[in-house]
Amino acid sequence: MPDQKRVLLKVIVLGDSGVGKTSLMNQYVNKKFREQYKATIGADFVTKELQVDDKHVTLQIWDTAGQERFQSLGAAFYRGADCCVLVYDVNAPKSFETLRKWHEEFLKQADPVDPSTFPFVVIGNKVDVEGEKNRMVTKNPLYFVYSLILKFLSVQ
Repeated sequence: MPDQKRVLLKVIVLGDSGVGKTSLMNQYVNKKFREQYKATIGADFVTKELQVDDKHVTLQIWDTAGQERFQSLGAAFYRGADCCVLVYDVNAPKSFETLRKWHEEFLKQADPVDPSTFPFVVIGNKVDVEGEKNRMVTKNPLYFVYSLILKFLSVQ
């Protein structure tokens, strides 16, 4: 069997408390969803194995607490990251408005070699949840995204 190239990528998932970071991560990695909410304490990570072309890729996905009291842990967890995923709840406009703060704090704490080219992904979560949706958040997220040259996804 030929030697495959192995790659480890560290992905940090950030956003306000309750936006669904843990649920999103568990759904992606384990295909499981928990109805009950349980706040993340500090940080946790899971891994996902992928095959991309001739490379065996291990995603090390870090789930971080969204509470303010855990923000001081940032530098320890963010250093060495290869990508950052910013998550907001489409039903909670404030969680979208704080994405800029999360973006800035990540760049400050992670201190990437070239912040202008560091890859970020923005995910609008909970589009399937019934409730009072703020259409400005789901239809016009691009003012923030374009200003930072980020990718935008909306998931359920």
